[in-house]
Amino acid sequence: MLSKAVLPASSSSAEPTLSAPSLPSKNTRGHSCVLCQRRKVRCDRQKPCSNCLKSRAECVPSAPPLPRRRQKKVTETDLLAKVRRYEHLLKNHGILTEEDDDAEGEGPGAEEKRVERHEYKSSRENGGPPHQSMCISTKAPEAVTGALITNKGESHYVENTLWENLREEIEDPRDILNGSVCSDDETNENSIFPCAESFLVGHSPSPQMLTMQHPQPVHIFKLWQTFLVNVNPLVKMVHAPTMQQTILDASGDLENISRPTECLMFAIYLLAVTSLATEDCESMFGDSRSNLTKKYSHATLQALINSKFLKSLNISTLQAFAFYLLAAQKLYDAHSMWVLTGSAVRISQRLGLHRDGSRYKMSPFDAEMRRRTWWQIVFLDSIASKFAGAGFPMWLTKFDTKIPLNISDSDLSPAMKDPPVAKDGATEMMFCALRFAVGQLVRDHVSQWRDAIGNPDMIGKKLKTVDAIEKTLNEKFIRYCDPSIPLHMLVDYTAKSVVCSLKIMARHPRQFPDKGASMSQADKNILFDLSLREVEIYNLSQSVQAIRGYSWHVQHYFQLDAFIHILSELGNRILGEEVERAWRIVQLAYEYHSDMITNTKNALFFATGNLCLKAWRKREEAGLATQGTYHTTPPPYISQLREQRSGSDLSLPSKVTRVEEAKSSTTQGLEYPTNISRLNNHTQLTNQYIGMIDTGYSDVEMPEITQDDWIYWNTIMDGDLPAHNSQDSPYFN
Repeated sequence: MLSKAVLPASSSSAEPTLSAPSLPSKNTRGHSCVLCQRRKVRCDRQKPCSNCLKSRAECVPSAPPLPRRRQKKVTETDLLAKVRRYEHLLKNHGILTEEDDDAEGEGPGAEEKRVERHEYKSSRENGGPPHQSMCISTKAPEAVTGALITNKGESHYVENTLWENLREEIEDPRDILNGSVCSDDETNENSIFPCAESFLVGHSPSPQMLTMQHPQPVHIFKLWQTFLVNVNPLVKMVHAPTMQQTILDASGDLENISRPTECLMFAIYLLAVTSLATEDCESMFGDSRSNLTKKYSHATLQALINSKFLKSLNISTLQAFAFYLLAAQKLYDAHSMWVLTGSAVRISQRLGLHRDGSRYKMSPFDAEMRRRTWWQIVFLDSIASKFAGAGFPMWLTKFDTKIPLNISDSDLSPAMKDPPVAKDGATEMMFCALRFAVGQLVRDHVSQWRDAIGNPDMIGKKLKTVDAIEKTLNEKFIRYCDPSIPLHMLVDYTAKSVVCSLKIMARHPRQFPDKGASMSQADKNILFDLSLREVEIYNLSQSVQAIRGYSWHVQHYFQLDAFIHILSELGNRILGEEVERAWRIVQLAYEYHSDMITNTKNALFFATGNLCLKAWRKREEAGLATQGTYHTTPPPYISQLREQRSGSDLSLPSKVTRVEEAKSSTTQGLEYPTNISRLNNHTQLTNQYIGMIDTGYSDVEMPEITQDDWIYWNTIMDGDLPAHNSQDSPYFN
């Protein structure tokens, strides 16, 4: 029975059964069976084959051989990229020198042989999505090792030999990105230390839902419109059309918006509120400016912590952090602000913003937005560095990011393939383009100016450079300004202020080895006049109603150097029309820049107040020396400064003034002399009399007011003077 079940029948009726299927099945199998391969005999590749039939064995087909992998065609770009890499390794080991590199020459094909950029794409065949790329720049020696890894809006720039040596081992760019960023669900519950974000900003370390912190949709739209009018023209860090659509989409579904988008929205709310006056906040939103500022500053900080902004590789999170620092820079002390802006710089460098996007295969839109973000952070850190007494940040000479183009947002689109062309004249970017152009020009000359410190012979060369900068600004911006447009008016004021500031830098007493003691009287008069014009421009920009919406930003750039020089000179210039003009300018500056009085955390402002009080005391003494003709009444800002220094001798007027004030009734403000010529006749008498007066504060350790005493102010800039009556900000805590 078993044989009948296994073996075929030998009758004639069964033969067609064997032969019939063999005909159509021929050539249906392209390889030998297992038994024929083992016996090393020819297989007819039937199903079953004749050899298996004869042996009465089961015919099992063998597995098909693996397909031969075709060798990938090596392109010229790949070969050149490898050559560059090997050259770099040889240079690192001292085998290849720069002279060998220069031997290539500049022949007709030399430019084509240089690799501008090399991109490694992880294709679908290798298991990666098509939008991931590793961009490796080989354009400049310092960027040969640089690699920009991008993935779905995130980027990470690595630039050292540790990563360079592992470049070949990186199979998927996501490996680097995933290793740098924690998932949204990751918490610090099992960590001994709180998360770095909360440590830096001093906020709740755990993520929190912020849906209820958003304003009503109608208020979201009002805040966005306020941002577009007051903030966006001065800080072009987002693309307004794209951001507007993002806000419209998010406001309809606040529970499901991404964390970077939520960060950016709260930062926009915050900047919009800080750009408004208190009465405007109450009329538009029914709440005070202080309450709204506190609410949105806390929400912005929490949103940044939710996004893990120190580790985030998303540019929107970085923009939100920069917006927050812009809103908070008046209310943080200078040293803390410098640390925070330094963090923004480090995050930017990790995202590769200090390397221009043209090095890599990224869209023109992304490259331009990266430039805008980087340069705004450069300005933010520069002003913080100045007030913290840190001097010029030398890293500013080490990046190659181009300045953003002078174009409107309508000329830029995420879908565009070709880079837009910069325009001359008026655009939405006009104010920022002016600042960026000045920043680039100063950056180009900073080493030359720094090397010339202490060399008065270089003043003429510096002034020629300033004249060239002034000419450039006039040709590119000023001649296109329309005085009826508020932004153009601000551009005009800013350009004039920049030129004044550069001329003051060129003539500064620090240019002289003796700190200005050998300056001629003519040079002193020029510097004094430039300082007056500088502060006068600031006062004018604060007084024009049409541009009051921009005052929140203008206040950050008050030229304190010029103001200090005016006060220093007023300690020596007692009489004359120019002196009266100077005191009027000082009074307006204190009115428009009231932070110099109210911000007692700022050591620089407090020291400036001391200098002002000493100058005013000499004015009082000079007025009494002219037998009442030159008598003055302390204006409100002098009274406030004296009240802040209650208990010190600076809080009191001069001894002679105290006696005189008891005899006369006074009014608020300055009482200007009625007879200037008579006062000029008393100049010699005044100088002699001042030397005889006991001021009552000879035991106070304060520097004398002289135009060449800049060493003292360098000390203040270095932060050696402690702040007085330091109080925490009511808004940002």
